[in-house]
Parts: sequence; C-alpha cells; structure tokens
Amino acid sequence: MSDLDYIEDYFTGVLSPEERQVFEQRCAAEQTFAREVAFYLSSRTLLKQQLHEQKQQQFKAITPARPKVRRFPAYLAAAAVLAGILLASWWLFIKPPSTQQLSATYISEHLQQLSVTMQGSPDSLQMGITAYNNKAYDHAEKIFLSLTTQEASAPDAVKYLGLLYLVTKKYDPAIVQFDRLIQYPIYANPGPFYKALALLQRALPGDEQQAVALLQKVRDNQLPGNQQAIEWLKHI
Repeated sequence: MSDLDYIEDYFTGVLSPEERQVFEQRCAAEQTFAREVAFYLSSRTLLKQQLHEQKQQQFKAITPARPKVRRFPAYLAAAAVLAGILLASWWLFIKPPSTQQLSATYISEHLQQLSVTMQGSPDSLQMGITAYNNKAYDHAEKIFLSLTTQEASAPDAVKYLGLLYLVTKKYDPAIVQFDRLIQYPIYANPGPFYKALALLQRALPGDEQQAVALLQKVRDNQLPGNQQAIEWLKHI
C-alpha cells in the first residue's frame, strides 16, 4: 500500500482503531510523513473548493420544485410539542452533561477566536489568525499549512491548524496536528488537552479511554486545560 492510499484510508475511516493510532504516532514522529499528510490535506481542500464551485454553477441552472407540506392534526402537533418540552426538561435538569457536551461547550466558548496580540509573530501567521477569526477557514488553512514546514513558525502553525480542524469538526486531521504539537518541546504545551478535546468530540471506539489518559496527564502535570480536566474527569 502506498503512503497516499494509507493516508486516504485514515481520513475515509477505513483503518481500524489500532491502525489509526499507529498513523497518528507516525505523524508525530516522522516529519517527512507529516509533510505528506499536510500536502494531502492541502490538495483535498483545493479539490473540495473546485467541486463546490461546480455544484454552485449546476444549482443555478436548476429550479427546485416546491416541496409539498403535509399538515398534521392539531392534537398531534400539540402532543409533539409537549413531548419535546418534556424531553428537553429531562436533558437540562435531570441528566448530567457528558464529557462530550462539556468539551463541545468549551470549544464553542473558548476556541472560536484566536488572540492577535502576539509579539514578534510573522505577518503571515497573523494573517492566518485573522482569517480564522473571520471564519474564512479555507484561507486560514492554506496559510497555516504553508507555515507548518517552517521551523520558526511550525509550533504555532500546527497548533492553529489543529484548532481550525477542531472547530470545523474535522477531528481526524485535528488529532494528527495535535500529535505533532505534543512532540514540540515548548513550555506549557496545550497539545494533550486539545487532543483530548478532539477525541471526545470524535467519539470513536477507544477515543474516550485515550482522552481520559490525556486529561489525567494534563491534571497531574498542570498543563493548559488543567482546571477543565479536573472537572471533566469527575463526569467519567
């Protein structure tokens, strides 16, 4: 199997949990392989953009038919509303939040905007951050991908690229970037916490166990995300 087929199998969900873990470890340990993954992601983004433009052109040429609205008796509608209220009440007031819900709330509240006040950062990195904050994710992705191969900016670019994939719910590439981030010898490395977030959101078999181990590491070593890790571990 070629590396391209291997990479594609990872992102299309063909690999087993054990094989996925080996893939993620290779991304962290082998710089050449990590560059191949970055090139694959960049190419896939470009292809996706081209397909999107083609679909838009095709859509403009089609006049969609108005769907028929099926009306339900009033008593059925009232019963459905009541059932919805009861279910919502159960979720809000009886069932405690899961770690997946807690991590989703954290992402929504803390990772939608990045700081642009860093001193000495390359202009291109700041451009990527600005694009991220404006939700121009395709543009930001291209910038961060290009910077991941430059030694000076690589740690920050890898971190921001991982966060971009996380907030856009692309959990596989997010985990790949956070594995790379973990390998950098930087002070107060947020990689373990961010990877735990991605694992909790992806929620594949074995992901929660990996996330727990990472949250314990964050808690025990007082890494970024320490307070959240302490609280979330109580819900597992």
